[in-house]
Amino acid sequence: MNTKSRYRDLCKINQDIPIFSQDWWLDTVVGESNWDVVTIERNQEIIASLPYYKTKKYMFDFIKMPIFTQCMGIWMKYPNAQKYESKLSYEKELFSLLIEKLPKFDFFVQHFHWSITNWSPFFWRGFKQSTRYTYLLKDITNLEQLFANFKESTRREIRKAEKVLKIIETTDIEKFYLINKKSYDRQKQKMPYTFEFLKHFDEVCQSKNSRKIWFAIDEKGQIHSAIYILFDKNSAYYLMGGGDPKLRTSGATSLLIWTAIQYSSTVTQYFDFQGSMHEPIEKFFRGFGAEQKPYFEISKANGKLIQWAFFLKGAFWCMQFPTLLNSNLVTI
Repeated sequence: MNTKSRYRDLCKINQDIPIFSQDWWLDTVVGESNWDVVTIERNQEIIASLPYYKTKKYMFDFIKMPIFTQCMGIWMKYPNAQKYESKLSYEKELFSLLIEKLPKFDFFVQHFHWSITNWSPFFWRGFKQSTRYTYLLKDITNLEQLFANFKESTRREIRKAEKVLKIIETTDIEKFYLINKKSYDRQKQKMPYTFEFLKHFDEVCQSKNSRKIWFAIDEKGQIHSAIYILFDKNSAYYLMGGGDPKLRTSGATSLLIWTAIQYSSTVTQYFDFQGSMHEPIEKFFRGFGAEQKPYFEISKANGKLIQWAFFLKGAFWCMQFPTLLNSNLVTI
């Protein structure tokens, strides 16, 4: 059995692997033949893994972030009751082995899960790190306390929206796509995916019981806003959203997020806003009392040619490879 098949078996039995690193997720967002994984085994058991998406553009080999994917990076199984010093030594050993097993690449970039706080072995091997932020509600069991921690203006928006809007759960992915597209159109941005791609993606997530879609509608049946939430064992994730630009003052998005948090409290532990480095979105997320949580963007350019390409053609590369830098799709 090859490494990828062994990893698939691991994903079937280990729900602690985040949804974004699950084999079915990678099959869906990049295709079965476009991703692979390096692993470390002890006693015929995988104790560390690093899945990756590899693609080629022009003459360059890239390992980069897939669309819809907040984080990838390393998953590890730690020994029980491990001391901190032993934990660092363990990470150094296994991280180094995983790096050595990576295939040849010209450019590498991955966003690690926020739980990975040690990137030293990557630094020692020539990788660079940039800190990014997500926003996290770490305990969503006490809804009354959660709501009390919201910013006053956020609570006010929710109460206002509750008086005029109704929240409905839906499976209408076409209507979701259209309302999501309105947010991109308002910001004069190109949609990062097609409807056909989203439809297939949604079918898979639905079959895995890993997503919910909600609309906020008024008495005329107009959709004010929509939200798409993912779930795994440990967390809910605000993957996508959108709103009608003509109806942006109703408080619909705040009410939808509150609805999603309430539902998430029944099925998982955390609510991850998936962060944003865009100032207006960051301010909006802070209004929900979420904790700022740093996570690492790890990158490396191999060879002078690729380094010069990025230096001289920075704007071009950002347009051609937006998911190298940011795979987050949250819009408000």
